[in-house]
Formats: sequence, structure tokens, C-alpha cells
Amino acid sequence: PLWFQQYWLRVERMTAANGCDNGTTSDAAVLAALGKKRYDLVCKARLLVIGAGGIGCELLKNLTIAGFKDIEVVDLDTIDVSNLNRQFLFRRAHVDRPKATVAAEAVQQFRPGAKIVAHHGNVKEEKYGVEFISKFDVVVNALDNLEARRHVNRLCLAADRPLLEAGSTGHLGQVTVIQKGQTECFECQAKPTQKVYPYCTIRSTPEKPVHCLIWAKNLFDLCFGPADESNLLTDLANDMKQFQTQEAVDGEEVGKNMFAHIFQTDIEKQALLEDLWSEKRPPPTPLKFDEASKQAGNMQTQQPATEQDGAMLDSQRVPTVASDALGFVAAVKALYAPDRRSLIGQSTFSKDDPMAMDFVHCAANLRMSNYRIDRLSRWDAQSIAGSIIPAVASTNAIVAGLEVVQLIHVLEAAANHKKLRESRCRTIWVRYPEPSRKKILQPSSLQNPTSTCFVCGTKTARVSLRAFSEWKICAFAKTCVQGGFGALRPALYYNGSCIFDPEYPEPSEEAIEEGLHPEWTLTEWGLKTGSLLQIEDEGQGFSCNVVITEDPELSEEQYPTGFSVDVGAGGDEAPPADAAAQSGEKRKVEAEAETAPPAKVAAVELDD
Repeated sequence: PLWFQQYWLRVERMTAANGCDNGTTSDAAVLAALGKKRYDLVCKARLLVIGAGGIGCELLKNLTIAGFKDIEVVDLDTIDVSNLNRQFLFRRAHVDRPKATVAAEAVQQFRPGAKIVAHHGNVKEEKYGVEFISKFDVVVNALDNLEARRHVNRLCLAADRPLLEAGSTGHLGQVTVIQKGQTECFECQAKPTQKVYPYCTIRSTPEKPVHCLIWAKNLFDLCFGPADESNLLTDLANDMKQFQTQEAVDGEEVGKNMFAHIFQTDIEKQALLEDLWSEKRPPPTPLKFDEASKQAGNMQTQQPATEQDGAMLDSQRVPTVASDALGFVAAVKALYAPDRRSLIGQSTFSKDDPMAMDFVHCAANLRMSNYRIDRLSRWDAQSIAGSIIPAVASTNAIVAGLEVVQLIHVLEAAANHKKLRESRCRTIWVRYPEPSRKKILQPSSLQNPTSTCFVCGTKTARVSLRAFSEWKICAFAKTCVQGGFGALRPALYYNGSCIFDPEYPEPSEEAIEEGLHPEWTLTEWGLKTGSLLQIEDEGQGFSCNVVITEDPELSEEQYPTGFSVDVGAGGDEAPPADAAAQSGEKRKVEAEAETAPPAKVAAVELDD
């Protein structure tokens, strides 16, 4: 709207006119810019902002300058040096401090009288449940992963609170409004899921760098994390246990032993599996530490230096095999250092953990050397391992500004007792550098809830499993229900009886007293093809029905995890892929002045 386009210039002029030389925003300036009615709505609104990263920093700044005075912000992360180029509220002195805390302190200076409360924690924790969400008038998202966005979507539906959902990927961005019973929820449209690779490819026959990175991430979790039956390298678990100790040991010696076992002995065993190899795919080559590290000493690239290399960062150069060998041992030594040793057996891989990233980068590169795959720089390895798409600060700024515009529309609609689809609320798409119709911003009308959505609709989801007898109920709950449906702490019911309770995830006397047996298979629980299960997740206020089917012919190549989830099938309805295409056509027809972007843009990943 024109009033918002003029807003910043008017604020700047009127702030100066009201003598606010210290950079704070005066109420008089905001009142003049917004008008009395909007100003009153803004001042009274109680907001929850989830995420204080790339979009979150811009959003918090915009909200405080726009006059909002009661804001709480939740974020799990701490500040990393890599955040400083686009998350402008942070400085080098803030590194390793909680993002939520620092962001709240920074924007408090823009409006000293505002109440800004920071929460350093995971929004999926129990204390941030439905009751917590219900305290706020509107929830504004600036999250960086699909799982958390699904969780917040379900919390807002359960609490019946409007949710502003936003995301950015490079030059693309999106802002939309979600309200229970009035608009599509976040899960009404199919979202792209992370590609899953066949077990044999990761374990024995990698062909691409990403295969080796996935292997290395699983190796890190196996060596330094808690026991996990779903780890792709469980066959190495017994061998790796000998290295897993919190006692004082020579970390360098442990690193060399790990190297010998993983990159030499195990590769020799793999090379003997003659059925896997051919002229086109020769067997892997073992690496011996002494030979691999002979020429080590610096982090030089294998290619001769060029003039262009001078402009590259060290992290953008591909290290030698020797450097990777020494780097692997150094990473293990660091992980066994006194200040880190207590985390052995509890750690999980994070791209923002320098030690974990060093381990995974060097391990992946060494495996690439085993299999004659072109190795990666640390920069590229971190991008792939963390599924990172480079962020664009200007896109984050545009998206955050659009969120504030839509937020004010939501408040006006509530004050005028209007439904959101009858208000000025819109879904806004950011399209650059190839905008449609030469317009970077493309609005489209909000859509009705999808009746086939298994979250906000009444649809029954379907799950196909390769063999019921191979699935323990605890593994089904963790891998399929939590992983496939995004549930947090699901309880499972069959024929009115609870067959899995998240309070008893492992076999125990207490579980037996409650009539629960987490170790029983689906077959032992009496489940058959066509059985109807109920999923209840009190943590998310979410429930749905699931029909399970046994399908021995389920493709191992296409579904290496042993199950497939269909949340839109049933009867003679279109399968999920067709449904997504139909949704794209629906948007195309219903949008009036502006055409919505193709369906493939419907799920925009977020900057962190």
C-alpha cells in the first residue's frame, strides 16, 4: 500500500522533528505514519516472533520501529561468525551468544519503552506448547527448517491464533497468512522433502560427493552420538564402540586407529565384494594413514595456484588428501579434548559446530578419495551437509517488510470482525531476477482450507510398509510418525487402546504395567493391511487417522526407509503429485490481477 511505501521517509523526518537524535523512534512519528486506528491496534498487539536469524533480525527491527511494544522472541541458535554478513543486529563480539537475547537487546534500543522478551530455546519444547501460544494475538514466523514450521503451524491451529508464515531462498521469497478454518494451513500443499538415498549407495557404492557427506554425517553420529538403530552405519557400531569413551585417552592415537579401520580395513572388505564392481565401476582404493599424510604440512589445493585463487578464502580451496588425513585425526583429537570429552555419546552433527564440521568434511573427502570422486572444499561441504542455499540480505529485508504489512492487515481484519479472505491480507511472492510481468512482488488471494489436508482437514492419511513383522512399534513411531508426519511426541491408538505412549519409548517394567510393549512388532500388536490407527500428539494439539498397508513390493530403491506416506490419497482422488499440480492450476485460475508463481515455488525454504 502507498501508506507503507511512504512510511520510512515520514518516520525519518518526523523522528528528527521530535528530537529523537539517539536513533529511537518517537510515538508521534509512528502515529502520524500509521494513523490513529492502526496505531492503537499496533500498540495493543501482543506478538510472538519465532526465529531471530536472517529474516528474524529484519522483522524485529521493523516491528519495533513500526510501533509494536509487546514482543516475545524464541530462537534456539547461538550466533556464528558466518551470520554476521546478513544478520545485521549481531556483531563479532556477540559470537556464541544466543540470537534471541542479542536481537532483543539490539532492537530495544530502537524503542526503549517496549517490552521485548527473549527466549533461548527450541520452540518444540513442551513449555512452548498450545497454552504458551494462546497468550499472543498473532504469531510471526521466521524459521529456518520445515520440521519446525510444521510444528508451529499445528500449534497455531490448535490455539486458533493467526500465523504469518514467511521464507526466502536466494532471490525468491514468500509471505502468507494462516488462520484456522479460514485459509490454507502450512501443510495443505505438498512440500518438497529431503531426498533419501538407498542404503547400499551410502554404505558401499557412493557415486557423488553428497553420498559421502551423508555417510560422514552418519559416521559422526555413530562415533560421538547416542545409540540409534536408524543410523545407516549400524553394521560398524560394534567396531566404533571401542573408540567411544569419556575417559582420558590420546585423541590423536584414537584418530589414527579410526582412520585405519574406516579408510583402510573397511574399504579392503568392500573391495572384496566382487558383485558390486565392474569395469565401469572399479572397486575402491584403501588409504593408509602413513602414506596419505607423508606430504602434509599445509592446506594447499591440488591444482597449481592461479591469479584468481588469490581472491578465494581458505575454506573455498580444495585441500590435499594429505591435509584431509591430518585434518581428520586433528578433528578426532579435538573431540576427545578435556573440554569436549563429556559430550561423547551425546553429540549430534550440526553444520554450525566447527569440530563436527571438520570431522565430516575430512571424512567425506577421504571417502571420496577411496572411491575416486572429486573432493570438496570446506565451503562446499558445509553448504551441502547443511542443505544451505546462499542467503540474500535484500530478499530477507523485503520479506520481513511484507510480513509487517500483512500483520497490520490481520489486526485490522480482527478489529473489524472480518474474515481474512475478505480483508486486504494476501499471499505475496518475491520473484527476482526474472519476475513475472516485470513485477518483483506478486500478490495472490488467500486460499480456502484444503479438505484433503490431514492436519487441518478431515483426510485420513495412508502409510505403506514393506513388512509389518520387521517394524517394532517404537521404530514405527519414531521413523514413520515423527519423521514422516512431523509429530513431536505421538501416542498411537488401535481399536480404542493405546499401543504406544511417548512416556514409555523403551521396554520397562513401568511400560508393562501400563500394558505397553514398545519392542513388539506391528504384527504382534495384531495390525493387518487396512488397520486404522489414531495419532494423538498433545504437544502439538494435533491428531489424525492413518490407514496402514503392508506392501512387500515396495521399491527399496525409491523407499529405502521401508515405508511411504500418502497424505492426500483415498478413493478416486488424485495422488499427491497430481494434487500439487492441480493446486498450481487452481491458484493460476483464481488469482485475478496478479498471477501466482508456479506450484514449485509454493514451499520456500528459509534463511537461518
